[in-house]
Amino acid sequence: RLASSPSLQRVKSNVALRQAIVRVENSKATADVTVSMGVQRDAQSGRNLAVVGLSMPFGVFDRNQGNILEALKREEKARDELALTELQLRTSVLQAHARLEASRIEAQTIRDSVLPGAQAAYDAATKGFELGKFDFLDVLDAQRTLFQARAQYQRASGEAQRLAIDIDRQLGDSTDSDATPTSTVPTSPAQR
Repeated sequence: RLASSPSLQRVKSNVALRQAIVRVENSKATADVTVSMGVQRDAQSGRNLAVVGLSMPFGVFDRNQGNILEALKREEKARDELALTELQLRTSVLQAHARLEASRIEAQTIRDSVLPGAQAAYDAATKGFELGKFDFLDVLDAQRTLFQARAQYQRASGEAQRLAIDIDRQLGDSTDSDATPTSTVPTSPAQR
């Protein structure tokens, strides 16, 4: 999708414009032949005469070299801008993709490993408190750990979504956004 990104298309159209200007300037270097035809009335003989004219300027002094050279330099500059824009876009997308993958892995690890353990610790602390085995501070500590794990998961998921949107924005296509796993965060009785 890199080749069809809007920023790259804009620079490509500028290169095409510069190429067209070079062709126009090259065409101005050749002389235009002018053919003229007409009818002229001869007053002395009283007859109509056909008149044909042909003119072709000599391109000895003006071959449009200055304008051609300027157009060629501008075309070269547009090609350089295209190469630079493509390199910058490729680098930016690759860096965002690497960060996206890291965020996805982080979110998945938290969802699959940290959240179930924190939820189990909270459930055990709550049950232990109900049975009189733990203090209320132990329940609050387990609840704080669970909430921090959920916040960390939400942060990682949000970052992954933001990066996926950023990549789509740079590439000019938002129809294929596959940011983070779509599973929901488990809820505890304390959140209800």
